[in-house]
Amino acid sequence: MANAILNSNASSSLVAALDSVSATKNPLIYSYGSKNTLGSAHVPAHSRTVVEAQSTSIGWNQNIDFHIIKAGQLENCFLKLTIANTAAAHDAATLNTNYFNLVVEEIQLLTAGKVIMRNVPFGRACLMSQKSFGVRKNMEALLQITRGGATTAIADNASATGYVPLLFSCFDVPELMYNSSFCEPMIVRVRLSTDNKYSNLVGGGQAAQSMVLTAASLIQVHRQMPSQLEQAQISANYSDTESLVRVQNEVVCEETSKLVANAAGQEITHTLTTNRCINKLFVAVEDSLVANAGQYVEIQDLEVKANGQTILSVPAELVALGLNLDTDRANSGQCVGNFWEESSATVSTPHTTRIYCINFGMNSDHSAHLTNVVSAREINAFTVKATFTGAGAREYKLRVGALTPFLESINSASGKISTSLSS
Repeated sequence: MANAILNSNASSSLVAALDSVSATKNPLIYSYGSKNTLGSAHVPAHSRTVVEAQSTSIGWNQNIDFHIIKAGQLENCFLKLTIANTAAAHDAATLNTNYFNLVVEEIQLLTAGKVIMRNVPFGRACLMSQKSFGVRKNMEALLQITRGGATTAIADNASATGYVPLLFSCFDVPELMYNSSFCEPMIVRVRLSTDNKYSNLVGGGQAAQSMVLTAASLIQVHRQMPSQLEQAQISANYSDTESLVRVQNEVVCEETSKLVANAAGQEITHTLTTNRCINKLFVAVEDSLVANAGQYVEIQDLEVKANGQTILSVPAELVALGLNLDTDRANSGQCVGNFWEESSATVSTPHTTRIYCINFGMNSDHSAHLTNVVSAREINAFTVKATFTGAGAREYKLRVGALTPFLESINSASGKISTSLSS
């Protein structure tokens, strides 16, 4: 029988483009000296600057725009949010422990009105779940996610600050960074949830308590070289005859809801609707109660089918502990991941550990390892089924995140950024 995944790979236009065009180019200029000399792998002296950009208008349930300043290579960005419990003579506000990630409903990177990249809370959780242990723990601390807790409290007249990493693929490695001094103007657009969607979530008849958004800003990290070196860098990387072509990634999120009973062996099946190429599939089951948002439950079995073939049908524990490769390292071995915390003495947050990554055998080091992606356009009835135990007779959601690569080009004359969602 013909292999569905292999056939989709062979028919993918994105794979053909990657095979025929070199899509890896480092926008930083490195000079190499002789072995064992000080000039070996030398990077020109440069500065690393951190700037906090403000917005002219902030508020719940609206878009907030932040302009990227022109200051060299854009290395990273963090959204800083400060909330306050200002209700007079009121009890402490009870918040979902995943509050700062969930309340940011969408983050977009735009140029000239076009959306270049975007992510949503589940997509960010997927990416965090695949980071190395120390990196993920730092991100959880930035987001104020408490270990093993379902809620957190803010006392009356107290405030809390959280930092949301944007987690765009352009921040993964130096060769994917944008030169903000050369590229067309960029904007980060943030969409926040309502003011009380994830607050006061315990029982006892408490009404949803509105939180006050006291501050919102975008912290931008740049690497900047002296002007003469920066101009030499731009001249070297952006010629007059061609565009800089690179491979970026983003997580496309889909979901299916189902009313289940409080019993073991409950199943939810989702059929993917995206027609893009897929590096990895992230799978999680979420309780529909707002109080449990982001508190993903443990899955017993996972099954993936395509074109009527069973691609994978194994206990979910094996997927979590044994079949995963490292997101951040090329040619990594098996058994990479953080799911082991589920059985450790200090159980970690379900928001970033109970996301199961189905890896189709490729790495994401932004080079030739991307050429065995799965082209969903060429597959009929690409479905994922999860078996789990419910905690009550209510609705559950099967969330599926697809890590999808796409080609990006930067025009050598104008700095205009364009993307191709080839499948």
